[in-house]
Amino acid sequence: ALDVSGSMDEAQRRLAKQFFFFALQGIRRQYSKVETLFLAHAGEAWEFDESQFFQASSSGGTVTSCVARLALDKLQQRFDPSRYNTYFFYASDGENAAEDREPAKALLAELAQSVNYAGYVETGGVATFRPRETQLAELFNELKARGAPVGVSHLSSQEDIWRAIRDFFTDQSKDD
Repeated sequence: ALDVSGSMDEAQRRLAKQFFFFALQGIRRQYSKVETLFLAHAGEAWEFDESQFFQASSSGGTVTSCVARLALDKLQQRFDPSRYNTYFFYASDGENAAEDREPAKALLAELAQSVNYAGYVETGGVATFRPRETQLAELFNELKARGAPVGVSHLSSQEDIWRAIRDFFTDQSKDD
């Protein structure tokens, strides 16, 4: 899932899309059968085919709960947990509408419990000055602290993409 809201500038979107591209290539090299679901959102969420996903952009505010709800709905409709290992990866700049904090928190918690692993990458990373964690980083770190199968990584450069991929796939392989 990709945040394509107005607060995500072109450089942040490019980093996020590079993360998805390289993570997907690695997964496809490792596994012969991979089914994917590509989601993007701003104030509402949409499903895309793969080529459209890598071209997606939007404007407007960020409502994370809409993409979490869409992901849950699509996972329940298409991916029987007895037949699939499911993973959720989400990239955002960490911004979210203040009034969406509680709905996003509840739906992300439900999503984290529904998948084998959830990875969150936040664009901007240490290069962007922030006096405190973003709302989404807080929510994902809370889930991780409570023992949910969640990883969090920050992207500020291309090198960070490789670190995030290594961290996520090392994290989740400990449990397999």
